[in-house]
Amino acid sequence: MKTPLTPETAIETFIKSKKENSSIPESVFQTFKTYKKWNENALKGIINASAYYPEILTEENMEENIFKVLAEFKKREVDRVF
Repeated sequence: MKTPLTPETAIETFIKSKKENSSIPESVFQTFKTYKKWNENALKGIINASAYYPEILTEENMEENIFKVLAEFKKREVDRVF
């Protein structure tokens, strides 16, 4: 069994494959399916990548769902008082 890709590696592999016009490994798509468990930076990364490669958003309403998860991260932020 292959080791699962990190979200960052999956995004990088997707972009590299698109640039080289080669097939995208199935492990990339398997990793994309777990986006609801990703950290904030990885979610922002896939949103940024989708500006250049909209097909990176593999599920219907994926962008909307990512923004919902990002909103949950925003709720956790605590204002710093100096």
